[in-house]
Amino acid sequence: MLVKTPLKENKDRQAKPNKRPSAKNRSRRPDGTRGSGGVVYGKKRKKEEAKLSLPSVAAWKLIVGAIIIGMLGVLYLNHVFATQQLLAEVQQLENEYQKAKRQHEDYRLTYDRMIGPKEIYEKAKDQGFINGGPADKIITVGGE
Repeated sequence: MLVKTPLKENKDRQAKPNKRPSAKNRSRRPDGTRGSGGVVYGKKRKKEEAKLSLPSVAAWKLIVGAIIIGMLGVLYLNHVFATQQLLAEVQQLENEYQKAKRQHEDYRLTYDRMIGPKEIYEKAKDQGFINGGPADKIITVGGE
């Protein structure tokens, strides 16, 4: 047996509008879009397009990387200070070399003056030698 009751009107309850697409909009185009217009509604984005974020890195990898970068920084600073120290040593040695070179040049000049012709002529004259003059230094080759 079938019993029918009259429908109660419920003011809180309203019928939902029909959102189904019409028959002409159901057909698909070759590019996969629906509808007659150029605008596509309701198309989901791909995950790559939707989210632009940094790659996830584990915390321990980040800590290890920071420690390694810190150690490299310390090594670099040690290298810079060692290079500055070596530069100071090189400059000191260069100054000592220049001083020794000047002293050597002074001694060389004194020595050259001691054995130079003027000194030799003076010592020879003091010992009693006589300067022969330029005529005695001429050597003639031949029987004349």
